[in-house]
Amino acid sequence: MQFDDTSAEHLGWNEILTALADRAVTPQGRECCLALRPVSDPETIQVRQQRCQQLGRLVAEGRNLPIDAIDEIGPELDRARKHGLLTAEAVQRVAQAMRISSLVRRFLIDAGPEARALVDLARDAHDLLSPGRDLLDAFDEMGELRDSASPELAKRRKSARSTASHIRSKLERIMRKTSVASCLSDQYITQRADRFVLPVRADMHQPFAGIVHDTSQTGATLFIEPTELLEDGNRLKIAQRAVQEEEQRILAEYSDEIARHASALADNLVCLARADLVMAAEELGRRLRGSFPQVGGKGFFLNEARHPLMALDPGPVVTNSIRLTPAQRCLVITGPNAGGKTVTLKSMGLIAMMAQAGLPTPVADGSRIGLFQHLHAVMGDAQDLHSGLSTFSAHVAAIGRILPQADEDTLVLLDEVTADTDPSHGAALAAALLAFLTRRGATTVVTTHYEELKHLAYHDDHFANASVGFDLDTMQPSYTLHPDLPGRSLTLAIARRLGIPEEILAAAEASLDGGESKVDDMLDSLEEERGALSRLRLELAQEKGEAGRKAQEHAQAAQSLSQEKEDLQKTGRDDLLADIRQIRGEVASLIESLRRKPSLPAAGQVSEKLKSTEERLRKAAQTPAPTAPTALGSLQTGDRVRILSLNKEGQVTAIDTRAEMISVRIGGMRTRVPAQQVERISAGPLRRPKVEVRVDAVRAPRPETEVRTPENTLDLRGQRVDEALARLDKFLDELFGAERETVFIIHGHGTGALRAAIRDYLQDSAYPRHFRTGAPEEGGDGITVVKLK
Repeated sequence: MQFDDTSAEHLGWNEILTALADRAVTPQGRECCLALRPVSDPETIQVRQQRCQQLGRLVAEGRNLPIDAIDEIGPELDRARKHGLLTAEAVQRVAQAMRISSLVRRFLIDAGPEARALVDLARDAHDLLSPGRDLLDAFDEMGELRDSASPELAKRRKSARSTASHIRSKLERIMRKTSVASCLSDQYITQRADRFVLPVRADMHQPFAGIVHDTSQTGATLFIEPTELLEDGNRLKIAQRAVQEEEQRILAEYSDEIARHASALADNLVCLARADLVMAAEELGRRLRGSFPQVGGKGFFLNEARHPLMALDPGPVVTNSIRLTPAQRCLVITGPNAGGKTVTLKSMGLIAMMAQAGLPTPVADGSRIGLFQHLHAVMGDAQDLHSGLSTFSAHVAAIGRILPQADEDTLVLLDEVTADTDPSHGAALAAALLAFLTRRGATTVVTTHYEELKHLAYHDDHFANASVGFDLDTMQPSYTLHPDLPGRSLTLAIARRLGIPEEILAAAEASLDGGESKVDDMLDSLEEERGALSRLRLELAQEKGEAGRKAQEHAQAAQSLSQEKEDLQKTGRDDLLADIRQIRGEVASLIESLRRKPSLPAAGQVSEKLKSTEERLRKAAQTPAPTAPTALGSLQTGDRVRILSLNKEGQVTAIDTRAEMISVRIGGMRTRVPAQQVERISAGPLRRPKVEVRVDAVRAPRPETEVRTPENTLDLRGQRVDEALARLDKFLDELFGAERETVFIIHGHGTGALRAAIRDYLQDSAYPRHFRTGAPEEGGDGITVVKLK
């Protein structure tokens, strides 16, 4: 969508972007929010909406995006690429970005098949979690390199600490000497210029051998390094310098590692910024209590719309349904000053921009809006002092710039069109401008006080009226939009309520032409009819609610009866089977007695009789109660039915009304039965049960073409389990990023340990959509075929 800065400023687009950016966590995400623009590509809009909706579902499940604040690291990456040395603080900032971006990438990949738009956000990102954590683990809580950063660093720091400890011990012995103690201003050891010194009084009567490194602010104390410690101090400086050199070497190594990952991290930061934008949009939508209108087609219907910026503020906001049918092109909004006409106009424009930016908007479900290539908004005091133009001239000049490019893909918003000029001429010009825009196919919303524009809808089907209300009792606007009804002229009515004498008002009314009086009478009649319709609508809503309540009661009663019937059938079956068990016990006793007095032929006959009786009774227990056949006229292709004679369920594939026969598919078999033998179960196709895909349980459906190549095959035969799993994880990550669909993993047969470990790993991995054992021609159980997400 193309729009100029003035239109965006009039509508408040920048304020929406600021509200969005305020909900971002990272600097990259904030920049992405501020750079967001409406687009005119339906697929892009749909993807943006899907990402926001999918993240909203995850948040509702308690799965929040693991994103934390990070610093801007662009300069650090540039410096690393140029082989510059990064400071310890800079390394930690980059490592933190590696860690957070990798966690976000993992979250997006794990979003699942129901969140494909979120998964696609991570396609170009990389797994930098391990190097990021390694770099962070090299520093302690104070941000300093740990001794474990390298063996040489630990060795050199130990030497420096030992030398420093030795110096402190010598200083403590010196301080205890009587000759020295009298020279000290205090009993403590400190450092100046990285040298250990003692605080010596400046007015001492005997010299103190050593080097002065500093003085106190008053000059009363000298900080002196005793001469006998000079050599130890030099050794300490050398040891400290060695420590610094090793620290610089380690930081240089880390800087090189960051340079190697700089390109991948740059990709991750793009993914991070986009994910941050989606999270900010989802939070904004919750604050607005918004939804996504359908974008496309002609006309619009914004159901219970609220002004987006007002909806962000606390407190109630008046909702209005703004509509224009596909056959209409221009909505004329009339009503009193301060009645909400301009707010309605701005709401319309801002919601259109938000919808095409893929953001949730403050409208109720069922809303729709057209897809626009251009948006123009002309409103407010457009006086141009630099050009010497009056408000009217600047206003008309702005409209003039719109006209050449106005077409059916253009949304035009005009506030108080051609006002601030002679009313009769202004109304004539406004009517001509609106007629021109309508002929060009542009969608136009206009606010006006001109009576003449109210009449356009009665002569041209491309125009529609709407008005904002005014309460004469309270002398306050209602801010409520009334569709299909032009606003009344309330000038004289308001003047009467404000105390203007009737003599003056009568003279004013007498000067009006009869046509205007007739319009007012017509509007009075329309308002009465609208009130009656509102009351009727309320009554119908109440009756509908009562009917719904009764329907629910009937449904509950039917469900209760069905449950009782099922319970009775179950009780009957249980009683029947109890009888069987009793008969079996009796026969078992008989057989036992026969064994004591052998007569095996008799016992065999009794046993066979028992089995026959039990089977007969069990079949009787499982036979469903007779059900009335379904009328032929109520059946449709695709319905689920039960064939009473077979007690089997299937799906209707064809209906022969002339022969009164039904074709039914039961699994892979088809049969043709009379309609009287069919009971309808439910409408619609049979639901396929969801099956959890496991290698040891159910094979995933094999695609028609799966070609194994060196690029999509990983041979892990002969490798240890931990080494094989590490290679497998890296291999799957690379092919996922390359958008490959199929992976072949060769592990061989062997003891089966490697195969089991690989398949256990695949069960918990985020990369596979499903996997299966190889077909015989592919290598059988020695290979596993994986389909990636």
